[in-house]
Amino acid sequence: MNRLFFAFLLLLPLLTSATTWHVSGKGNDTNDGKTPATAFRSLQKAADLVQPGDVVLVGDGHYTNTDKSNGSAVLNITRSGTSAAWITWKARPGEHPEVHPVGWCGIQISGSYHIIDGLTVIGNNDSIVLLKAQEDAKKTTPDPYFNTNGIFFNGRNNKPDQKPHHLIVRNCVVAKCAGGGIVGIEMDYLTVEDCKVYENAWFMRYGGSGITTLNNWAYDDAPGYHIIIQRNFVWNNKTLVPWEKIGKLSDGNGIILDVTDQETQGGATNPNADAVVAPAGSQTATQAAAPPKPKRPEWKGRALIANNVSCYNGGSGIHTFRTKHVDIINNTTYWNGGIVGYQELFPNRSEDVVIMNNIIVPRPGGQVTSNNRNTNIRWDYNVYPAAQTVFVGPNDIVADPAFVDAQFDPTKGNFRLAKGSRALNSGTADVAQPTDILGKNRPKGGGRDRGAFEQ
Repeated sequence: MNRLFFAFLLLLPLLTSATTWHVSGKGNDTNDGKTPATAFRSLQKAADLVQPGDVVLVGDGHYTNTDKSNGSAVLNITRSGTSAAWITWKARPGEHPEVHPVGWCGIQISGSYHIIDGLTVIGNNDSIVLLKAQEDAKKTTPDPYFNTNGIFFNGRNNKPDQKPHHLIVRNCVVAKCAGGGIVGIEMDYLTVEDCKVYENAWFMRYGGSGITTLNNWAYDDAPGYHIIIQRNFVWNNKTLVPWEKIGKLSDGNGIILDVTDQETQGGATNPNADAVVAPAGSQTATQAAAPPKPKRPEWKGRALIANNVSCYNGGSGIHTFRTKHVDIINNTTYWNGGIVGYQELFPNRSEDVVIMNNIIVPRPGGQVTSNNRNTNIRWDYNVYPAAQTVFVGPNDIVADPAFVDAQFDPTKGNFRLAKGSRALNSGTADVAQPTDILGKNRPKGGGRDRGAFEQ
């Protein structure tokens, strides 16, 4: 009998099914959350109950709170799933829930094995006065109202062996956040795909961007892509308040992979290599009095940036800074750098970066790319409208790519290629992408198209 009981205990986890939790704008946290009719009202109520394998379905409604304390978020996810039982946070089919943060973050994740799918985070940009944000940036204690991040995968406060990893955000909208849009710091295995990320980072004092990874913390050294940023529309992210550490405007990029090396020497610390952090840089509210951190393990993974449209950002469209092992493939960048003057698409102090099949159109007076202390850059099969000599591939095309209808909002315009474009059917199958930004198969017709769209 005891043996049978012991065997039952071993099988119990396998027999226990995952739970589907429900959250709704019409719910109540006194409910049990197990049906649409008995949904919770707050996202945090579900976060306090989820277990590996659970699914949280989020219905229509505006989700917010009044918490502006250190580390505050409307949804703060600290629990982890497992490799065999991810935790999924998903909009209920046909519904469009919105998270409206006023504190430090809309959604903050410090656990592992999470999927965020179909949620919208809308910040307070429309109500913020630039002068007030600039004044706040001069104060010792920052106000999170001017620094709110959208979706933040945050490993800074985790122990070295507990950094977040295996994280996916897809089909989300992150917009109008005073701080960064989608941010991953001290984490590994992050995928950002099929998202719309726009009008973020305007008012923060920390030099943010639309989509950012910073200080990747290696979970393992397995080959293959650890970071994937693909099929996103990213536009009008910019900084209008100087980065507190250098006293200058910085970043505001569409997409940036930032610092995976372990360099400890001095030198430039911003993407255009024109500013240096002071030796005794100020501490932020979220890092105040923090003890010295252990040395970050060397990140040996690879990153993929593919099939994105990045346009009208204040910084560069796509950028790597002090980062190794990146493939930048089949992207379209257009008229970036209007605030800080960065080049359209460029590596900076980076190593082993492949840049192929991209369409790169700088703003009037702007530049295609740049080269500062890079090694092993492979550049070819790119299209740009004016000749440049920084990186030149034998299969580059210098010509107007001929977009159908370039507009400030790329989701309303049309960055597809017009008939007769030289970018049609002229790309390479090296580092081949199976689909384009809309999920259409590549290639079609006589060859692979360059840029984010396959005709």
